[in-house]
Amino acid sequence: MVPIQLDQEQRHQVLRSVIGADGKEYSASRICRRLAGHLGVRTRIINAECSCGNISDIVNKSINPFISHLGLYVACARPARPFQNRFKQQTGECLWGFYSAAANDDHYDRLDDDINDLASKYPGLLAGERTVNDWERDLAGSLK
Repeated sequence: MVPIQLDQEQRHQVLRSVIGADGKEYSASRICRRLAGHLGVRTRIINAECSCGNISDIVNKSINPFISHLGLYVACARPARPFQNRFKQQTGECLWGFYSAAANDDHYDRLDDDINDLASKYPGLLAGERTVNDWERDLAGSLK
């Protein structure tokens, strides 16, 4: 899945869905405004520009439940190479963006289908009855 940019109508619908009944904008709407026109915003940028700390908590409680009816959600992804801080240490920063929730989206990765296939072939694996090593041995044996 890849992040998407929202068009003007989508942005309006998202903001209408997350702005509180009192009409005041809080961290949820500030995050949505920041992400709407960008394809991957670093954690520290959102923290600084939107004046919020725990982005995941805000997204899970104050954004995604209110925009799911639009077929959208906010999520993060790890960058290909970890970001470094000013001390050259790796950080846990992610890239945040809007994503389409449609299964027929061009970028849908069919992961759920793959997991369901594995579950039907190896029901004990997901139920915890067999170890991963047993499963790997079975797969290696089938490749010989």
